[in-house]
Amino acid sequence: MNVFQVVLSLFLVLFTGYLLKRRGILRDTDTGVINRLILDVTLPAFVFHALYRQHVTSDMVHAAWLFGILQVLVMALLWIPARLLKLPRPVIGTFLLTAVYGNTGFLGYPVVQAIFGKTEGAMAAAVVYDQFSMALPVYTVGVAVAMHYGSKHQTSWREMLSFFTTPTFLVLIGTLVINALRIPVPAFITNSAQIVAGATVPLVLLSLGLMLEPAHLRANHYYLPMALILVTKMALFPYLMWLATGWMGVQGVARWVAVTQSAMPSAMVNAVITERYGCDHQLATLVIVVGTLLTILVLPVTATLLGAG
Repeated sequence: MNVFQVVLSLFLVLFTGYLLKRRGILRDTDTGVINRLILDVTLPAFVFHALYRQHVTSDMVHAAWLFGILQVLVMALLWIPARLLKLPRPVIGTFLLTAVYGNTGFLGYPVVQAIFGKTEGAMAAAVVYDQFSMALPVYTVGVAVAMHYGSKHQTSWREMLSFFTTPTFLVLIGTLVINALRIPVPAFITNSAQIVAGATVPLVLLSLGLMLEPAHLRANHYYLPMALILVTKMALFPYLMWLATGWMGVQGVARWVAVTQSAMPSAMVNAVITERYGCDHQLATLVIVVGTLLTILVLPVTATLLGAG
C-alpha cells in the first residue's frame, strides 16, 4: 500500500466522524468528551506503548530542539507580514500560533504509524517530537503569545505550568525513567496499555471528523493570512526542517519522522487557546479544518520526497 492509499484510509475514518455528526449519531459537543478520553486515557497508554523498551537516540534529541528553534524563528519571520498587512491584534495572535504549532499528536501519531509501520524508533521519535517540540512550547510560548495579542487577560500565567501535570507528560517522564533504569514492567500492564493505546487512532480521527464544518469557509474574511499560514505550516516548515536536520547531521528515521511531523496541519489545541484568550477563534478553526483536508495531498508528496513512498 503506497502513502496516498494509507493517508486515504485515515481520511475515510475521519469522514466517518463527519457523517456520524451529519446523521445526528454524534454531536459537536461529543468532541469534548472524546478528546478528554484521548488526552487522559488512551494517549498516555499510547505514549507508554510507543516508548517502552525503545531507545531515544541523540538524533531524536537533536531533531527535537531544532524543531523548537525553528518554531521561534518562523514565528518571528511571520510577524513582519502580519504587521505589513495591518492585521488586528487577535488575528495576529491566531496567525502566529496556527502557522507554527502543528498537529503532531492527534494526527501525527496515526500518520507516522501508517507511513513508517513497524520501523524501529519511528513511534518513539514521533512521541519525543510531539511532547518536547510541540506540546511543551504551545502550552508555554504559545499561551504567552495568545495572552499578548488576545482580548482576554484574566487567566493566570500559572496555567502555562499545567502541561507538566498532564497524564501524558507524566507517563512520558515515567516511561523514560523506566527505560533508563531498565525497570521490568509486568506483561499484563504492557498488554493492557497496548489494548487501550489501540483506541487512540480511531478516536482521534473521529474527533477530527466532528470538527469539519463547511460553514466556516463561507464565513472567513482573511483568505490571504489563511493562505500564508497553510503554505508556511505545510510547505516552508518541513523544508526548513529538512535543511536543518541535514545541517546537524540527523539521519535515518529520526530525520524522516521529524520532517513528516513538521508538515502536519495546524494543531487542534490552537482553536482552544485562541478562544480562551480572545484571539480569532473562527480563523483558527478554519485553518485547522482546511489544513487537515490538505493533508491528503501534502503528506504523499512529503513522503515521496523523503523516499518513504
